[in-house]
Amino acid sequence: MKLLAVIIAFAAIVLISTTSGEPSPRTLQDDFDEFVELLPFDKIIDVALKYILTDKEVQEALQYLLGPEFSTIWDQVFALKEVRDVLDYLEQAGVDAYAFFNDLADLLGLNPIKPGVSMRQSVSTRGLNNLIDDVLAQLPKDELLALFEHKLETSAEFKAFFDKLKSTDFEKLVEFAGNSTELQSLFQKLRDHGVDVDKFFELVQGFFGWGF
Repeated sequence: MKLLAVIIAFAAIVLISTTSGEPSPRTLQDDFDEFVELLPFDKIIDVALKYILTDKEVQEALQYLLGPEFSTIWDQVFALKEVRDVLDYLEQAGVDAYAFFNDLADLLGLNPIKPGVSMRQSVSTRGLNNLIDDVLAQLPKDELLALFEHKLETSAEFKAFFDKLKSTDFEKLVEFAGNSTELQSLFQKLRDHGVDVDKFFELVQGFFGWGF
């Protein structure tokens, strides 16, 4: 359970990471880069492309990401003060978080995210779950977990970032999720296809020690 929570919590962190071209003072980005170096990107890309090209359910999920409902969810999530606080923290720690998410927004045709400024179909998940399982199977789980624990003990920057995430107001996130019609619709679609959304939130909540 703890390992699954680690993978979930750091999936976004790994995607944010980029390599730097010139030597510079050590930052949180350097810690993230060490996680990235453990990942077999060639194998992950091969697995993802196979599903995107051949699996109808994954293709439907991709269409959902390109649709209006997900666009609304995107705007709502990045309008949250709690989310913006984490992005601002990453920027101040030397991680170009806004650039990553804006590249993703450009790819999916979503609204860009501006620092300090708030913004305003049926999907099947059986194939998507298989894709996730196959991608997770490519990850060096023991090495990632060992590096995570090592970083908590040896990197002040990484420990400070983890403490920042732990200090997030989980109650505000739950309130947002409960009030968003679009997000509730997405959660129900996932539940209808057997995805334990509630268990996911319990894992993340327990990992970060979030409570009321």
